[in-house]
Amino acid sequence: MMDGVLPLALAALLAATPAAELPTLSTPPPAPREVYRVDLAVDLPVSAAAALAIAIPSLFASDLIAKRCPCSPGEVNGFDRGAIGNANAFADTASDVTAVVAMAAPPLLDLVHLGYGRAWLEDGAVFAETLLVNGALVEAAKVIVQRPLPRTYAGDPKLLHEPGGYRSFYSGHTSTVFAALGAAAYTLRLREGEQVWPWLVTGAVGASVAVERVAAGRHFPSDVLVGAAAGLAVGVAVPWLHARAASAAGPGLALVPFGGGGPGLSAVGRF
Repeated sequence: MMDGVLPLALAALLAATPAAELPTLSTPPPAPREVYRVDLAVDLPVSAAAALAIAIPSLFASDLIAKRCPCSPGEVNGFDRGAIGNANAFADTASDVTAVVAMAAPPLLDLVHLGYGRAWLEDGAVFAETLLVNGALVEAAKVIVQRPLPRTYAGDPKLLHEPGGYRSFYSGHTSTVFAALGAAAYTLRLREGEQVWPWLVTGAVGASVAVERVAAGRHFPSDVLVGAAAGLAVGVAVPWLHARAASAAGPGLALVPFGGGGPGLSAVGRF
């Protein structure tokens, strides 16, 4: 008797249970979604060119940068002049530490979230290219502008006759933090949908570094404002150019090396 009742009861229970609520114990978890398209034939040369653009000015800084101070603070605009005399050592160290964490944390957290695999490798390639392109633009600006640091204007003897004393514009720390966290926020947007909190974190951490660099006497306010804008632009643009959704849509832009084997990058469109 019971042998017939139990199957009937189970059948009735299954019939009354919506399909969405049925257990799916045998269904494997979905694989991490790949959100970027990486083309090694393009991305490796772009990253290598950007790395060279960072390394060469550093190696030849003494030849490229004119050490022209002592300089008069009177030549600095009124908006920036108040930074002359700042020399907060704690702010200096805190900005260094924050910049390192901003570069290291996104790929490590991504690894914890995704696990090792193609999706994580593609995320890492785009993140690395973002930092390299951003760094190349920072180096180019520093070599071209050669603006003395606030500490150099204040007569810091360690900076007056060193190339590092003439690299104020624009802030590499601020730009790097905004680029790194902006790229991480954009990656999360592609994978999980738009969320506000990653952008709030990007703005808050980036702003804290900007304030610290000014307090440390390493940059003027205009340096960190330009650094924030440039870093965020790169942090969004490079991931956007690699996004699979954008690639599938057809039109788009891509960074490629200049033709003829020369140094530098150019943007090309796909229509």
